[in-house]
Amino acid sequence: MKNELVSGSDIVRRVKATEGSGLRTFRTERPRVWHRTSGAEVWDVDGTRYLDLDSASAVATVGHCHPRVTEAIIRQAPLMTHAPSGAPSVARAEFYERLIGIAPGGLTRVLPAVNGALANETAIQLARSYTGRTEVVTFSGTYLGRSIGVVGKAGKRAYREQVGVRSDAHFLPYPDPFRSPWAGGADPGEVALGLLEAWIHDPASGLDQIACVILEPVQGNGGAVAPTDGFLRGLRELCTKAGIVLIFDEIQAGFGRTGYAWACDHDGVVPDLMTVGKGIGGGMPVAAVLGGEDILRTWEPDAVTSTFLVNALNCVAASAAIDVFTDEKLADRASRLGSTALDQIRAGLKAHPRVGDVRGRGLLIGIEMVADLTHLRPDAGIAAEVAASLGKNGVLVGRSGRHANVIKVCPPLVITETDLAYGVSAVLEALNRL
Repeated sequence: MKNELVSGSDIVRRVKATEGSGLRTFRTERPRVWHRTSGAEVWDVDGTRYLDLDSASAVATVGHCHPRVTEAIIRQAPLMTHAPSGAPSVARAEFYERLIGIAPGGLTRVLPAVNGALANETAIQLARSYTGRTEVVTFSGTYLGRSIGVVGKAGKRAYREQVGVRSDAHFLPYPDPFRSPWAGGADPGEVALGLLEAWIHDPASGLDQIACVILEPVQGNGGAVAPTDGFLRGLRELCTKAGIVLIFDEIQAGFGRTGYAWACDHDGVVPDLMTVGKGIGGGMPVAAVLGGEDILRTWEPDAVTSTFLVNALNCVAASAAIDVFTDEKLADRASRLGSTALDQIRAGLKAHPRVGDVRGRGLLIGIEMVADLTHLRPDAGIAAEVAASLGKNGVLVGRSGRHANVIKVCPPLVITETDLAYGVSAVLEALNRL
């Protein structure tokens, strides 16, 4: 439905005249002006429909504007929109209870956050307080958000350079089954674990005692990368023996995205702390830290706060989103639809001269673009070309990876089988036109 009052070009002009630099808005000359969303569909202000295979940056897990989420917001809005963090509410209690109800066993307490970056900041601060240690270990390719508290722990230098923040973590190589030349032909997971074990036990390693290890069980912005088999279990064992807090960032890969409730469920591993966000809010800004009884009772009251931590509208939206996730069995749906889509993409791109790897879990699928199959040099340009071509033809995909050379397919978990089949066909057609 076209908006008769404004045009896309007019909105772009007005935003460009008033917005400060730094956002993603003008990475392209003519950004798409969104006007309306529903399920897995987006309409721009000029009435053009798009199939969203990116879930609006992995947020629309239960779909855009799910009716149950919308109804919950409408019911709550006349009653109370905001309560301070010092005032308990029904909305807050119900959100906590629902979130704990789908959490891995043993994670029985919640600390709220407004977004994923704040959740990760809180988890790291909590690990330091709990252990009395300071050092943080993470992995190459890590993405924990862009706030000052976590951008220093980002794998990409580009995230830090423009904002003048130095690296403030110790980085190990992430055991990528496709691209780990540093492993010298050995199992990358075993090599990475060996390096961490050396850091822990070598008194001359150069590290002070480690407070926490934080990582994504499946990297999202890193390129839809799952580690080698057994790596997370080995990491769990090392951290337990050394008294190190293990933190899993499940903000992008969790909440059913990879075909289980949480990405760590693939390996049967439970972290000490787990951060959640993005899709958990049903489209509203909601995030949280989950943990066990001992560690989540470390702080005295008023150790951490933020004005909108427990906004009532956000809490009821998240509760409704969790109900949708549970009632519609979205994790099982992601597993089933994702398996079919991954098989179709692999078959359709078999021996493609510019596709180095096709990988995925559930409805988080990455297609890694390379310059050639001999040297496997990453090719960000061709990935950008394919994404732009798809957008012009009404299909939205993401781009990720260390070199921005991975086409990411992560649609809402409520996408119809017909729409997903159409989207997969469009991706294959765009790639095979190269």
